[in-house]
Amino acid sequence: MFLCAIVEGEDLQRRWEALLDALDAVTPTVEDAGLGAAYLDMHGILGEPALWYAQVRTALAPFFVDVRCGCSEDAFCAGVAARHADGCVVAAGEEAAFLAPFPLHFLDVDPRTIERLVLLGIERIGELAALPYGAFVRRFGARAALWHRRASGTERRSLVPRAFTLPIEASALGEGEAQTQEQLLFALRVLLGRIAESCARRGRSAGGIRVDFFCDDASERSIELFFALPTAEERAMFDVLRARLERESFEAPVVGMRVRALRLEEAGSRQMLFVRERAQRQDLAVALARLEGLLGEPVRRACLRPAHAFEERFTFERFTPDLAAVEDARVSALPALPLPPLHLIPEREVAVEVRGGVPVAFGDPPSALYECAGPWRTQDVAREMPPRDEYDVALADGRWYRIARRQTRWYLCGVYE
Repeated sequence: MFLCAIVEGEDLQRRWEALLDALDAVTPTVEDAGLGAAYLDMHGILGEPALWYAQVRTALAPFFVDVRCGCSEDAFCAGVAARHADGCVVAAGEEAAFLAPFPLHFLDVDPRTIERLVLLGIERIGELAALPYGAFVRRFGARAALWHRRASGTERRSLVPRAFTLPIEASALGEGEAQTQEQLLFALRVLLGRIAESCARRGRSAGGIRVDFFCDDASERSIELFFALPTAEERAMFDVLRARLERESFEAPVVGMRVRALRLEEAGSRQMLFVRERAQRQDLAVALARLEGLLGEPVRRACLRPAHAFEERFTFERFTPDLAAVEDARVSALPALPLPPLHLIPEREVAVEVRGGVPVAFGDPPSALYECAGPWRTQDVAREMPPRDEYDVALADGRWYRIARRQTRWYLCGVYE
């Protein structure tokens, strides 16, 4: 049978991983169903539901939380049983009868669909289960197949065991302060490099990261990010974190940071969607297909068109890139950590040759660029100053530079040495 535990208590967000770890003492297969809910696979575990409930409460007793439990041969039905009444047990074959009187929102049906169903006289799970499967799915789409199986008590899915977590983290405390964005990002890249190294050494990949910032005025701030695919690559983590930090501002200098890997998984997959050493036709096609699969609609881009009204001067068209024109162009390949320190220098204007919107050479006489990473927006468009984009570029001799673009002018602003 499957057991669902609904947990309520104070500060649940911070303690949730520890609560799930405690449930490992009851069964080795625990699925994290989101904050406050966990499913346990009790097949092969000696005892009966009453004993299992006691074991769950004993395991969670040190956390001083309220627990409601339910059991069924169907995981979804077990979840409804736990929410209905603590200690509820639904016998095999009685799932449909038990679920019949509950309202439709228990099936996770979206509110608009519920309104449509109510207009058709369908207000309870049992009434939905009585509908012809084929006609119902054709009218309401692919998601309706899951709703119908759940309503009939026949979903019978297997649990997805949560990843066993290890505390992989890195911190920089009492080592100075970061007053500029460049200093903050450089320190974060060093910490992410340590995280990536620890993950690789242990054969793990991180599904997300948590960054805690400690400021000079004693304030603290935390940011949690989760990746589309688990990764152990510093470059992938840094790109996602950097994009997130563009929306943040700090009232005081940052004097300490702590970075922790979340949702660690065995091996995992390389972060393929946006980070590659080389961009290839097939990879781009796969990335677009993944985006369309996640969004449920075609990827579109905005295009200008002539119109009198300002709000009508653009439209969205389906994005269809010319894959035949994509060659082995290098992208975002920063040198492996430990990085040499970035020395910021007084900015001076430099000549930069751009091809296809990407810097390909700079200097006088021009020197071809071997690698180019960026751009990173470091100036808000809404401010009075024009937007500023920065790039890290490398010459064939292996030296790395930081260059910046403001409108049509380019500036050399840093050297890695």
